[in-house]
Amino acid sequence: MLVKNRFAIDIRFLPKVIFITGNVILNIPLQLYEYFRYNKKIKNATVNRPVFILGHPRSGTTYLQNVLSKDPNFAFCATYEALTPLIFLSTGKITKKILELSMPATRPQDNMKIGADMPVEEEFAMGSISDTSLTHGYYFPKSLFNVFDESVIFGKGRRNFSDHWKKHFDYFLKKLSYKYHGKRLLLKSPANTGRMKEIYELYPDACFIHIHRDPYLVFQSNINLYEKILPVLSFQKVKNEFVEDFILYSYEKMNRKYLADLAGVPTSQVFELSYNDFVSSPLVQLEQAYKHLGLGDFSKAKPFFEEEIEIVNNYRTNAYSSLDEKTKNIVAEKWSFMFERYAYKK
Repeated sequence: MLVKNRFAIDIRFLPKVIFITGNVILNIPLQLYEYFRYNKKIKNATVNRPVFILGHPRSGTTYLQNVLSKDPNFAFCATYEALTPLIFLSTGKITKKILELSMPATRPQDNMKIGADMPVEEEFAMGSISDTSLTHGYYFPKSLFNVFDESVIFGKGRRNFSDHWKKHFDYFLKKLSYKYHGKRLLLKSPANTGRMKEIYELYPDACFIHIHRDPYLVFQSNINLYEKILPVLSFQKVKNEFVEDFILYSYEKMNRKYLADLAGVPTSQVFELSYNDFVSSPLVQLEQAYKHLGLGDFSKAKPFFEEEIEIVNNYRTNAYSSLDEKTKNIVAEKWSFMFERYAYKK
């Protein structure tokens, strides 16, 4: 990553770069041990009818996965597995304990609870094991547009990026399947919203749950997201205008590709819902999803869902002031197809 980005690092972040690089070097023996011990078993594993939660960042994907993950029939990518994807079979107990002691209780962008063994985006694992992950743009935000084109929508003339992503993604999912003895995987990465076609090519029996939200709120929430995470993760500083342009660009490209990919997937394998409907009547929406997708006996999973929903009942979403008319008009114009598709008011 350093070479690819020509070592373009703000000098104040140099200690962080040295620390991370040192950790990478120290982990090499563990990575080699895990590879030679488990590689053959991982390659022989089968990914059984996985379920993918799709939706642009800040559309409610995390809350949806947190609730669904309580179904004992699902396995998922835990935080410690995503952050140590090359060694979690060998050192999982140790790394989990370290993370439990060092992690905050909530996310900086929205105060949603987090934990070492809670579900998280497998996108972070892909950032460690492949060249195609949106997370690379978080570390080097000046490359965000290129990283997005290469690793999320696989733009024109980028077939090699698609193949590279599919190879490493399939290997990681097989690794999870091996660890959890073939249990059905429940996965959530907002970037996968732009990869539906590629995922369906890998797993023709996959199911997809897509959650969408008022585009105006998504825009504001993403501004807040990047304001909170870039100072923590990045090695570069970019202007607010750059981030806003990227949000406008990536939302449009990702969702246009999702809608195009949707036409190639059987309707029986896709369930769409709105954030508002899910928050107001989560059990109703989940029961419909289980019935439509054939996810199993909803009545057996329901008590686990009720317990999780009760825990987060007092959670309050971030509040935002009204968008100025100029920004509102830009969002309405560039994202008009999503307003129309899901009947949101402009």
